[in-house]
Amino acid sequence: MKFWKISLLTSLLFMAVLSAAIYSSCTQDSCTNVNCLNGGSCGNGVCRCPTGYEGTQCQTLSVSRYIGSYAGFTSCNNTQQVIDSAFITADGEGKNTLAITINSITPKVLHGYIDNNQSAYSIIITNNDSFSSDPNTVFYERIYTVTLQSDNKLTIYDYSDSIFHTASGLDTIINKCTFVATKD
Repeated sequence: MKFWKISLLTSLLFMAVLSAAIYSSCTQDSCTNVNCLNGGSCGNGVCRCPTGYEGTQCQTLSVSRYIGSYAGFTSCNNTQQVIDSAFITADGEGKNTLAITINSITPKVLHGYIDNNQSAYSIIITNNDSFSSDPNTVFYERIYTVTLQSDNKLTIYDYSDSIFHTASGLDTIINKCTFVATKD
């Protein structure tokens, strides 16, 4: 009977050591309970979202934080501020594009692309933004830089460089406007 007790105790001790070794050698995958949506992938327990999506589970379109109406002021070339407004919608050109209508430049609608998880992006508008019918005109380029702080304060910087052919050569007109507003 002594032999039976020693054998049982040895077997139980061996099973305990084996179980502890197996349990401690297994590492739990940090992505086991993480559910990434919209094509996101998990790495080290955190979702990596594809372009156009953000959030802890890639559940939100990046453009959604910009969409809405904004009220504020525009100032050009350090002149007095004027009351202005803007309305931002999803553009329909892609999941991360916006259409921006600013009251002071209506009917022009700006179209922009948002990089993933960025609070600032640039919109570049070229030749078709010139109002000249003169075939000798060298068309200009407008670059708008749009920033959004705390999903509430919108700033649009407009740096416009206009270059035209004149009798004496090229003439450059620089117009700098800034629109600062908060979301309604």
